[in-house]
Amino acid sequence: MRVYLALSARRGRERLAPLLFEAAHRAVGEAFPVPADAVSSASWTAPGGGAALLGWSNEPEHELLPGILTGRPGRVLGYCGYLTDPEHDADALLTKDDLGDVTAELGGVFSAFRADDNGVTAATAIARVCPVYHAETRGVRIAGSRALLVHLVARALETGLADPSADLAVEALHPIVRHGFFTNDDTPFRGVTALPAATVFEAVPGEPTVIRRLPAPRTEPVPREAAGRARAVRPLAESLVAAAEPLARHREAVSLALSGGRDSRLMAAALSAAGVRFSASTHGFADEPDVILGRRVAAALGVEHRVNLTVPEPSRDTVAVQHPLGRAHHVVRMCEGMNSAYEQVNRYRPYSLVPQTSGSGGETFRGGFLYDQDDISTDGLLARVRLIFRAAEPIMTPAANALAAAEHARWTDRAERDGFDVLDKLYLFYRTGRWIVGSHSAVLMNSPYYHPFFDNRVIRDVLALPASWRRSEEPFFLLLRELAPALVQIPPEGKRWRFDRERRPLLAGRRAWRTRAALPPRGRTASFNWRLSRDEAFRRLFTEQIMDGPATLFELVDRKAMADVLADTTGRRWSKQIWHVYTLSVLLSGAWRGPAPKLPPVEVPIPAA
Repeated sequence: MRVYLALSARRGRERLAPLLFEAAHRAVGEAFPVPADAVSSASWTAPGGGAALLGWSNEPEHELLPGILTGRPGRVLGYCGYLTDPEHDADALLTKDDLGDVTAELGGVFSAFRADDNGVTAATAIARVCPVYHAETRGVRIAGSRALLVHLVARALETGLADPSADLAVEALHPIVRHGFFTNDDTPFRGVTALPAATVFEAVPGEPTVIRRLPAPRTEPVPREAAGRARAVRPLAESLVAAAEPLARHREAVSLALSGGRDSRLMAAALSAAGVRFSASTHGFADEPDVILGRRVAAALGVEHRVNLTVPEPSRDTVAVQHPLGRAHHVVRMCEGMNSAYEQVNRYRPYSLVPQTSGSGGETFRGGFLYDQDDISTDGLLARVRLIFRAAEPIMTPAANALAAAEHARWTDRAERDGFDVLDKLYLFYRTGRWIVGSHSAVLMNSPYYHPFFDNRVIRDVLALPASWRRSEEPFFLLLRELAPALVQIPPEGKRWRFDRERRPLLAGRRAWRTRAALPPRGRTASFNWRLSRDEAFRRLFTEQIMDGPATLFELVDRKAMADVLADTTGRRWSKQIWHVYTLSVLLSGAWRGPAPKLPPVEVPIPAA
């Protein structure tokens, strides 16, 4: 994992204060959650002292891993993530005058930071899973890949302290309660904003800051004939294979996290089509469809497959899980308060050169938020957009709901014109571009991690297909058939393909339709989710942390409504929001800035069959 911080004075001929550099080197120890002895650093400062680029990395020196900074006289470049053609693409990012034009054309999953005598520039790719955060204070523009790092350096300038306290923007945190991630470009840290997807940030001393959005891909119409639709997905199939090919450069076999779901199945197909040597692993209960179908997918492709059972002993009545406080402490620190502890993210371990990948991100191929949207009437689409911004209103304060209403209003007119496009883009911009960032950062600190589904060129080819068609899952099915025909004969998990559900054949094709019947969960643990357990002792852990938590939490959450939710162990209403509120309680307490708590595991009962 590589971390960057770019600095530019606002006034021409003004030098950056030494305090900025001292604060940066102190703050990175907290903002970059790996042991200090695993981190190396590099930096460059313009001769006039008005611009600088600092970088840190815990990656070993290796021919397939870039250095922290690369440069030529008068200009340096650093990038997070990876590029499809590292030598050629890094040279283009370094030498081309317009970073935006280059960024739009490149393959890979990345963000770029560049500094020269004329200031600093940063850019995001269209999926934005490698983020850029920025702030401006006291005549300095700051951009970086970790929000806390940007914030603490800005705070140092504001306070005059090299080791300042964090200033949390409590009012901005309300989306976390609703969904567990931000549905805008805010961050938990006052004054720090996430740069939008496919956007360039330019800070030249003596000139105003420029934030420039790059054009979105053009959407093509859906061909009417089946042969035409098959041809329409081939450019995407080709770009997906090209995005998978860099994994073959590694001597080690790629490790694929394989579930029985649609997305990791397509990733397995892409790796196979690209000639990438890989093995697969599946985690879950023995009777889960993920485990059952994962075995079938691996067997069809002839790849090694390992199953890591959640409860190896079938006779056990409980599952041992990490204490929620320890889990939340780690997630808040790793994800910088921008993800709920409902989701688990990787922990640090010594860097391994074994490349890894997964099916994360495949929902964009199926229309983003449309993939599970059954009601596609105008009212149905508008209701879904409203829910994205204004979920959980009954447990929120009036002030928090007013902020949500204002954010919703900014999308209403556009949603009335094209609800399909809005639900597609909201998923890409916020579910992908904000929610996935934390887990993506966590895997990058441990190994070379590739995400072909988030590849810059792949996403642009995905967006060329209409969202309404992608929602049908027909393009996804055609991709799978193009890359690995044997896999379309294996039933999907959970539900049928949507085009099968909505267009049941009368006679022709009935046999193929029957073979594509989904595999539903069966068995005691097949659909068990311990995180949603209604066990009284487990729920009590949440009640204590939330109700005795910081007073600022209840500027967002209605105390009485939350107490009622926690007292109700009969249903699952707001069960995920309980995790989200719990996470915010830990964030607002500040405990995550200290050592991780040492707590015993918690036993969660497995319900009777």
